[in-house]
Amino acid sequence: MDYTKLDHYRQVIETILSEYASLPYSYANIQSEVVFDRSRVGAASLKETRYLWMDIGWDGECLRHATRSPHSWLSGSYSLN
Repeated sequence: MDYTKLDHYRQVIETILSEYASLPYSYANIQSEVVFDRSRVGAASLKETRYLWMDIGWDGECLRHATRSPHSWLSGSYSLN
């Protein structure tokens, strides 16, 4: 496997997610954070990476929080709790 190409794709994914997460919500004080796990314990390969997207903040007096999975990123569907 060409790990150079894989590392390039990984960097592209991290850049896109980081830039998208930096966009502010227009309707509430909600912050987005993306967590990158590059050193997954027990992974089949040291080259595996996991990603976690979190939204947390206040919408008026309500605490809102959500995590997004890769499936929801692709479908565009998730809900703030």
